[in-house]
Amino acid sequence: MNFQDLQQNWQAQNHSTQMVVALFKESRQNKVDHSLKRMVFFSILFMAFQLVVTAYTWLWLVPNMANPVPLFSAIALLVLSYIVFFKNVWQLNTIAKIDHSKPVVEAQRLMQRLKVQRIRHNRFIFIFSNLYFWLLVALIFDIDYSVLVPIVWENAAVVVVVHAGFAILWFPLSFWLLRRYDKAGSLSNFWKKMERDSYLTDASVNSSMNRALAHLDELKAFEEENE
Repeated sequence: MNFQDLQQNWQAQNHSTQMVVALFKESRQNKVDHSLKRMVFFSILFMAFQLVVTAYTWLWLVPNMANPVPLFSAIALLVLSYIVFFKNVWQLNTIAKIDHSKPVVEAQRLMQRLKVQRIRHNRFIFIFSNLYFWLLVALIFDIDYSVLVPIVWENAAVVVVVHAGFAILWFPLSFWLLRRYDKAGSLSNFWKKMERDSYLTDASVNSSMNRALAHLDELKAFEEENE
């Protein structure tokens, strides 16, 4: 075999290697994009729901301006809905910045930022979920708690005590649970299972996001091996 044959074989092998690298990159990038599309879809669902809630709240708020309790309930619900809405806008903005033409490390950095945003989003919803639920009930059923609570108190005071107690205790309880999840190394099997299903920690925040990060890690490792 002469030098020209060796050169042609080397070029053919090099071309084949480049094709393998390109195909692997394209495969992992497509999987990352698929995971991102799922996250975009659910973020848009969150935003659409919040838009419906805020629109209905404004319609409910206008005729109840004179009553302080419905007024407070509507304003509180609007504030919570707007915060959740803009948290999702913030996440979509981060997703939009992910560009496969840039180095993989840049996509990894953005995905880690997105994970932090999602954890904070989920934890915010978790902390205020009980308050949001009762505000939403007041909105849907047009309830004035300043009228309803005294009526229920006269007929079944224990119902008021239980619900009021739970509403008050929910905030310290939610912060206590989050602190427990943050101490994953010392958790029992029960708490570890709770953590995996909570959507409130790094490992459980979003399965699509964790898959996308895993694909990016594979892509980064593959690039380093073939440099």
